Amino acid sequence: MTNVPADILAAIKSAAKDEWPNDADMQEYYIDEGTRGYLAIQAMDFGPALAVRDKILAWANEYSNLWEDRATFVEDEVEAYAELEDPPEDVPAEVFAELKRKAAAEHDWYSSQLDEVSGGMQHFRYVRDTRAKIGPIRDLLIRMESIIGDECYNDNIQNYSSWGVWEGEGRSFRYPVTVLRNGEPAKRRGRFEDLQPEELVSGHYRFGANQLSIYRALVKIIDMLEADYGLNVPR
Repeated sequence: MTNVPADILAAIKSAAKDEWPNDADMQEYYIDEGTRGYLAIQAMDFGPALAVRDKILAWANEYSNLWEDRATFVEDEVEAYAELEDPPEDVPAEVFAELKRKAAAEHDWYSSQLDEVSGGMQHFRYVRDTRAKIGPIRDLLIRMESIIGDECYNDNIQNYSSWGVWEGEGRSFRYPVTVLRNGEPAKRRGRFEDLQPEELVSGHYRFGANQLSIYRALVKIIDMLEADYGLNVPR
């Protein structure tokens, strides 16, 4: 405790008495944790975050009155800042910079910014990898799904002509595919060419509360045929 300024130590002891007025052991524990947290911050290597040290410390003071909580907060912010200053090799610099810009506009804390940027990079990688995999076989997938979707039949449908004459039971129909565009479901019975690969592969059949991911299933079938049966699908 000799390295803790007298005013800081006095404040920690006062808070310990207020928090545990009748428990000397808990007061001692509170003081030990508080002083350990204070010293941890003083000894912390801010590295790339040294330029924003004062900002992080100010946030820590707002975050908690407990030094141990502040120390954890500061450590997280320092690590987050360092990660934000170290762009990954597999994400274009301009994409990373734009993700950082948007995150900084929405969040103060670097840890929150990092969460936002990490989510954005995950989405970027998903779209990139999906387009690389699905793009070359999208026409095949569309044709295969069309064959399956056209094989639906309902024998409970009552068929009547336009003049009201009953023509028998049962009818074949094209089962609709539900795709996700901008996070919103949209039904399709044809015309899939305008969809991006990541939208196309979201295509599924809805059965009440259930759904069958038809396009993802078809991709797995192609992968299986290539791996196990030597199928060579031109790409």
